[in-house]
Amino acid sequence: MVEVGEARAGGARVRVLEGFSLDVAPGSHVAIVGPSGSGKTTLLRVLAGDSTAQRGEVRIDGRVATIHQDFRLVGSSTAMANVLHGAAGRAGLWRSLFGYGAALRAEARSWLERLGLAARERVRVERLSGGEQQRVAIARALMSQPDILLADEPVASLDPASAHALLQLLDELRRRHGLTLVTVLHDRALAQQYADRIVSLTPVASSGATPANEGFARASVAAAPPTWKRWLGNGLATAAVALGCVMAVRLLELSWPDSGVFANIRRFTAALVPSATQWAALDFAVLGKALFDTLLMAWLGTIAAVFVSLPMAAGAAGNVAPSWLRVPLRALLNAIRAVPSLLWALLAVGAFGLGALPGVVALAAYSIGYLTKFYYEALESVDAKVPRALRSLGLSRTQQFFAGIAPASRLPLLSATVFMLEYNFRTATVLGIVGAGGIGYELKLAVDWGNWHVVGVILAILVIAVIVFDALAARLRARFS
Repeated sequence: MVEVGEARAGGARVRVLEGFSLDVAPGSHVAIVGPSGSGKTTLLRVLAGDSTAQRGEVRIDGRVATIHQDFRLVGSSTAMANVLHGAAGRAGLWRSLFGYGAALRAEARSWLERLGLAARERVRVERLSGGEQQRVAIARALMSQPDILLADEPVASLDPASAHALLQLLDELRRRHGLTLVTVLHDRALAQQYADRIVSLTPVASSGATPANEGFARASVAAAPPTWKRWLGNGLATAAVALGCVMAVRLLELSWPDSGVFANIRRFTAALVPSATQWAALDFAVLGKALFDTLLMAWLGTIAAVFVSLPMAAGAAGNVAPSWLRVPLRALLNAIRAVPSLLWALLAVGAFGLGALPGVVALAAYSIGYLTKFYYEALESVDAKVPRALRSLGLSRTQQFFAGIAPASRLPLLSATVFMLEYNFRTATVLGIVGAGGIGYELKLAVDWGNWHVVGVILAILVIAVIVFDALAARLRARFS
């Protein structure tokens, strides 16, 4: 029996289902119909445990699973993986993380076959059609072995033929597996054809509500300020910026060089280009090894940061970790980001001595501050409906993270990692200036000895290397997008 007074819907308190009472017989199909705002979806949310009634009681006999109108699947995971999410509650944490086992996989494959998706089990859900995604959502719900199946507007976006096919499928599954089916439908004719019982809801008028015949509220637009006020404001802003620049030049005591500055620039630029004799004397083997060492430093520093940043991001994400962990962790990340990479290199050289090791340590330390921030922002960008849907299937908080949040943020996580690798390669080229290895050490030697032609060649090598690196990174992003 369900008796609901007030319920919370959409984050605001709305008075719905007042004086409402309903008994649903086991194994029956009850269709809920009514106009928008009458409380159909709210009723299903209360039955599923997603909303709490302010008055009355809800008694459910059996396990409940919901097929949401927007499906709430993990788009970056395969159809098989999404269906297996329905069994995560009974599989337990360890099996859900490291393999569900042959029996559960066979069960999931059986549901996919019954729903006509046998050939699509290895396809990512985001590449499936809307109808195929809907059938994946049904299979996931049935994998949880429910006694009661709730379907919110299952035919809302389907053509008449597809709507009939889907309701026939749900009715067949209900009869075959003894399910109790509760659906929300807009079309009363469909409800009359497929449901054993129809429950009609009507909106309850509340104080302060807009009458139905008033339509949409009119949007008010503030009048634009007069033209002279806009010009005055823009002029004052421009004057403030100009004044700030003048004050900065005065305080820094900047002055224009003497008249020979352009001749000096020409001579210096010419010195960067090696002559034929200088070109022949260059040791490209040493420069090539230094460049390769720089790439290895960037790679190792980034990988080390990834392994530290991923768990830290989980602890700093607002949709994953509690505030007692999140707040101090974010403060620590701010402190790490406050230290520039070159200063990290100086500290690492002091701790470990000269060489590539302090360079790797410095890159990893600097990367952790930024990479963790990129990661937890990616985790927080995941639609909250996805982990909520997984929670309703019985998944623990840890399972929700690994099954829903982490896969859904896979692309931004990868993009952030590739960006950090690119950045670390650029940064690693200068860490050698303070003795932290890489091609920067050769660059410093060339500057110290005034071998500007060597400096010019190193700069040209770095420009080419960065262009190639960026092209490879772009292909990597495209490969996994």
